[in-house]
Amino acid sequence: MSQEERKTYIVFDRSTGAVIGTHLVYDARTRTYVEHAPENVLEIFHGSMKGRTSDQIGVSEISLPRGRDVSGYFFDVKAKKLVPRLRLDVKPERTQLQGDGKDTIQIQIGVLGDGGKVADDFNGELRVTTTRGRLSASGGQIKATQGRGSIKLTSVAETVDRVWLTVRDLAGRCARGKAVVEFV
Repeated sequence: MSQEERKTYIVFDRSTGAVIGTHLVYDARTRTYVEHAPENVLEIFHGSMKGRTSDQIGVSEISLPRGRDVSGYFFDVKAKKLVPRLRLDVKPERTQLQGDGKDTIQIQIGVLGDGGKVADDFNGELRVTTTRGRLSASGGQIKATQGRGSIKLTSVAETVDRVWLTVRDLAGRCARGKAVVEFV
């Protein structure tokens, strides 16, 4: 471990790999970071487990470069390492709909990994929200299979400059995706 790295404990959800938090303690007197047993780290995070039991939470010790923010990462439970979060790519078939309450478009959603390639091993629940219009799935909840999903959006009977579509992974493994359409 270099001077620019420090031992950090990552607290994560064992089923999804979502990072719940990080932990490290700096001893100002000795000017060093203090090591803890993983059980002690779990005790510290007990209050922020949000309905999870301790067997659903994991702790892993990693070397983390100084200043690195883990918000763009999740813990790959199989590989046992911190990896960049996937990203959601939202592509409406067109960006303008007639504001007649009838016009409908298909929205394709891709889960992208390294190099912008579809993450074929991704299967999970996504939630799509819109600022206007009607989505084809109840509550905007859809299932992505092999890194792909889709949903339909129907316009409302009015003109709207910007209609925001937002997609998020319910398990927190992906960065949110967004697109904008308009009703003319």
